[in-house]
Amino acid sequence: MKNVFLSLAALSLITVQQVGAIPMVNGDEAASRVRQLATGIEWHTDLSQALNEGARSGKPVVWIHMLGKIDGAT
Repeated sequence: MKNVFLSLAALSLITVQQVGAIPMVNGDEAASRVRQLATGIEWHTDLSQALNEGARSGKPVVWIHMLGKIDGAT
């Protein structure tokens, strides 16, 4: 167990070089993307219902579990 802890501690000292900057968007663009995501997709609030619909239509189900509200107000 001590070796595992030391290995994890050593890994935490390794730094990863940043290959490229993460593209950032301004607040208006972010709000627009959230609105599109919230209204442009038919969301199911019941997982079993979504799974049944996915099986019926042959489409995959993407399960997103989030804490807070999608508009950023948590």
